[in-house]
Amino acid sequence: MRLFAAVAAVVVVALVVLIVALNSGSRPVVTTITGIQYSQSTAVAGFSESAHQTSDPARIAAFTAIVKKYSIDVTQFDQSLNDVCTGGLATNVTLEFADSKTAKFRVYDCGRIEPRGTFVSDASALFTRWATADGA
Repeated sequence: MRLFAAVAAVVVVALVVLIVALNSGSRPVVTTITGIQYSQSTAVAGFSESAHQTSDPARIAAFTAIVKKYSIDVTQFDQSLNDVCTGGLATNVTLEFADSKTAKFRVYDCGRIEPRGTFVSDASALFTRWATADGA
């Protein structure tokens, strides 16, 4: 009976270690973002394609929350996450990190509605709100 209990305890500990290792490896580590540059474009007449830059901690925190929510590796953005259509909203993003590195990627949103949201739709909406607030 003691042998059975000891084996069961070892199996449980091994499972817990495996689960923790798998879950901790699934979320990318995000180096502190210190600045965000972005511009948006779409095939709508009169749409402002102005470039914007922010180092506002509240804005960076809002973007970082979206990155964490969807477990996105912004240093190697998976372009397959983008919507596929013509005439959507494209957002070019350059992130500046505390370690002086940068990451560039493009988010392409076709307005697809997902009940739980997507990184693309949430990030596009966030950048659109910022551009609107900044008078673009």
